[in-house]
Amino acid sequence: MNKVAYIERKNFVKFDNEHYVLYLNEERAEVSTGTAETGEAGETVQGYAYTGNMPDGGTLIEAKDVNDTNRRARFVAGLIGTEYDLDAQIAILANGNHTQQCAEELAAFEENRNTVKKAIDELLAREL
Repeated sequence: MNKVAYIERKNFVKFDNEHYVLYLNEERAEVSTGTAETGEAGETVQGYAYTGNMPDGGTLIEAKDVNDTNRRARFVAGLIGTEYDLDAQIAILANGNHTQQCAEELAAFEENRNTVKKAIDELLAREL
């Protein structure tokens, strides 16, 4: 995982026709305005840090044909897909809770889904 701090607040950007980068795990952070290239020491200002699997601290998800109407659903599905591929999701949901192991897998999946929904709701509610 990569943690990167920015002066400006972020939420999401389109990566290509099939992917978006989501800026999750937002934290307040101190950011230097100096540059490493010039070696200039700048002032320290309040900013935001994000942690994700991309070098810029974002999290890459699969999300196609996203629009204002379906954005939340597509982002939720895409973020769940980073933990559970489609076959695993189908198997967990189809198995239900018929055995103790199936019930535990379903409970873990539902907990992940609820966590993902909260993260996406927070991301979409951010004022930039």
